[in-house]
Amino acid sequence: MTASGRRFRTTFEMGLREYARTPVLLGLVLFLPAYFVGIFIHVLPTSSLPIYVPGSGRMTVQTVEIYGALLVPLMGALIGGIAGLFVMLSATDADARLSIAGVGPVSLLAARFTLIVVAGLAAVGVSLAVLATAFVPEAIVPFVLASLVLAVTYGLLGTLAGLIVSRLAGVYLMLIAPMLDVFFFQNPMIDDGHWLSTLLPGHFPTAVTVDAGFSASVAWNQFGPILAWLGVAGGVAALAYYRALRT
Repeated sequence: MTASGRRFRTTFEMGLREYARTPVLLGLVLFLPAYFVGIFIHVLPTSSLPIYVPGSGRMTVQTVEIYGALLVPLMGALIGGIAGLFVMLSATDADARLSIAGVGPVSLLAARFTLIVVAGLAAVGVSLAVLATAFVPEAIVPFVLASLVLAVTYGLLGTLAGLIVSRLAGVYLMLIAPMLDVFFFQNPMIDDGHWLSTLLPGHFPTAVTVDAGFSASVAWNQFGPILAWLGVAGGVAALAYYRALRT
């Protein structure tokens, strides 16, 4: 293993230990998705509603299935955003010392971003496992990929919040923003969505999860805007992180 690889591994393992020493974060990552999804799929009424599925047009589906297609990306975005916030808040001082000790900024950045991916994977995995007791998406691979990319995108936005606002304000921001984005603006039960919905990070990922939830064939070109949002969020977060290290 190269020297940079060893530095990345050491920094990543330090971040995992930091996760383990933060019970609130562990509870959010593992317990909140299971609780939230479990409550919804067991309390929703057994009724059917018409929705618009991007790849199939108008369909009438069960209420639990509609919200299931939204809950997994929502939990990914919510947990990813909070994880990114906590990663940045806990890493700012430590990473500055590691940088002085000779750990390169690329290794530090890669390790921190990988921690966000791990949190997103855990949130999406737990949410999907609980959802599977009531509803399984038709096209599972694009469903999971879209949910995971949204989780990482909000995780990167969470790192920005950790650099710009206080801990409390950042937590509120990362709780409210994904909820408004995914659950309200992107709701497929709304016929005439607000124009702002198309500009939000959750627009294309939730279009894919709704499509994949009820159709076996998904238009993969929808991942272009999804990855573009990820690239923009990653670029801005990286620049802000480097600036924080220099100061």
